[in-house]
Amino acid sequence: MRLDDAIRRAVSEMPFPGAGAGRVERKNYTEALSQRISEAVAGCLREAGLHRVVAPRGRDKQFMGGYGTKGVDVYLADEKHGLLLSSGTKGILYDVPKNLKNRYRDMVMEALELHKRFPYAVCGHLLFLGAAEARRPSQAFGTVIHEAVALLTAISGRVRPDEAPEVYEVMGIVVLDPGDPGSVDPSPEDVPPDLRAAGYCERLGAAFRRRNPFFRPG
Repeated sequence: MRLDDAIRRAVSEMPFPGAGAGRVERKNYTEALSQRISEAVAGCLREAGLHRVVAPRGRDKQFMGGYGTKGVDVYLADEKHGLLLSSGTKGILYDVPKNLKNRYRDMVMEALELHKRFPYAVCGHLLFLGAAEARRPSQAFGTVIHEAVALLTAISGRVRPDEAPEVYEVMGIVVLDPGDPGSVDPSPEDVPPDLRAAGYCERLGAAFRRRNPFFRPG
């Protein structure tokens, strides 16, 4: 299963609230799409051989982090080691310039919480942005998507478990417009290859295997 195909399918199947939708309808649509994308990521990882990866429906799975409990969207864990792998999903489809920094802070805190308690865990995060919103101007970076790249570059690429806990091993960006499956782009041209959603699951799986060379899926 290709992740981009699964995202297009989710966008085509989910009822779109329409351009005139209110704040609550937009929030519900974004959260529902986030759940579907999390399920797609979990499916891709299972197909890659990590058969026990789970994407819980409804309330996310809670792990005790470094400073308190933290929910995760996709995870692999066992009783002996605790959390081994996680993948978060964040979406901003509306008012991206206004909300991007808040989502960035959320992502930083998630990685920090999880790595403080589980320094050997491989943590990834997938961010989906409204395609039209991503092209809006940014005073400091030219466009909103360039701003997103600058922010995520600062918290991506953790290689060793003794490196900064607020940094993710792998991150990915995909752009799409609500209700338009044809707009789904997992390889935005303004995003470097190591931050594109294309190949996200493969990079996450590879990072996990480097960190856990003796892991055998049950």
